[in-house]
Amino acid sequence: MKNMLILASAVVVFAATSYAKEVVTPEELAIRRAEHQAEVDKRTGGRIVKPGTQQGEIVYADCQTRIPKAWIEESVAYFAKETRFKISLKSGTSFDLKNPKIEGNATLFIIDDASLPAILVAPENRWAFVNVAPIAKEERPAFFEARVKKELSRGFAYLCGAANSQYPRALTRGIVNHADLDKNPDLSLPVDVIQRFKGYMETLDVRPAIMTTYKKACQEGWAPAPTNDVQKAIWDKVHAVPATPMKIEFDPKKGR
Repeated sequence: MKNMLILASAVVVFAATSYAKEVVTPEELAIRRAEHQAEVDKRTGGRIVKPGTQQGEIVYADCQTRIPKAWIEESVAYFAKETRFKISLKSGTSFDLKNPKIEGNATLFIIDDASLPAILVAPENRWAFVNVAPIAKEERPAFFEARVKKELSRGFAYLCGAANSQYPRALTRGIVNHADLDKNPDLSLPVDVIQRFKGYMETLDVRPAIMTTYKKACQEGWAPAPTNDVQKAIWDKVHAVPATPMKIEFDPKKGR
């Protein structure tokens, strides 16, 4: 018995110690990750890029002077790491909505124009823009930098196919000319794309109709009057008064 108590105490102490070790500061976590990566690099020699695998280029075209270059560079660095695409930033360019100058294989323009929306995407033309002017109208300046960076992420996502499907030949795939549309037999979209609509549109207060059977609607008490013999038979059956109504009898033993 004594040995069991000692063992149980040891387990509790170990669990408490393990839990305490799990609570670490961001700085400690960064050190641990760096140490772990150093061990992996020592065993593997580190990660290298296979020549010839990275192809094409996505360009951030900075066409404004309101926000600092560093904000855009952070977005470029983030997506370059996450996607391993070649992504570059070019400053001092201009943006013409009627005839935007595409650079690379796809271009994300960063503009400052109070007459245009915050984001606009032209998939067939391989460009999108993020407009900092509408965001700058925010009355709380402290939110400006964070919101710009988040809109850059949204703009990049839409430009690079965030609406695409897991199924091949989806209409939401990369289509750069109208002839590509001819490869699809009709206007239908794959199920994984359709399923995303519901949650998204709820934020715009758009909700789908709920479908059920006429019988269930009668049972729930909200069915409209029947419009045919089948519905009338169901209506009459559900709303019929029971031939032998349920009796409620008092039970002296239970007091009810």
